[in-house]
Amino acid sequence: MPDAPRVTVTVHGPDPLSRAGVVRHLRHEPTVELIDRPRPFGDAFGDAFGDEPRGTVAVMLAERLDARAGAELRRLVRGGEQRVVLVTGELRETELMAVVEYGVRAVLWQHRATPRRLLRAVHRAARAARTDPCGVDRRLTEHFV
Repeated sequence: MPDAPRVTVTVHGPDPLSRAGVVRHLRHEPTVELIDRPRPFGDAFGDAFGDEPRGTVAVMLAERLDARAGAELRRLVRGGEQRVVLVTGELRETELMAVVEYGVRAVLWQHRATPRRLLRAVHRAARAARTDPCGVDRRLTEHFV
């Protein structure tokens, strides 16, 4: 994606090793500007004062969509300023529908997420309008058919 515009990105998730891996891959991409996220995922203070750095795209890592991950997703999409890419290991059909309803712009299976696929999802999410359909990994939807 040599001609792609630079996209600001934040990375969110409960597992520091997973976050570090995603940050490591994205940090070397010339079309991505990473914004450090000072507080851990699910911090009670969260975005209470609106001072948390926000990127154009938020990459959210969640093994499964539990109550904590759902709350974090809703917080990230609140206001519609950030577009969210969800990387998940497990997602039931009802959870997929909820994720789409929240306004998540792209969903990737964790075990199929490569640096290239993640970068493509970040750029697609950055270009997507709020009304555009969610970009879901084709094999994710085939799982439910």
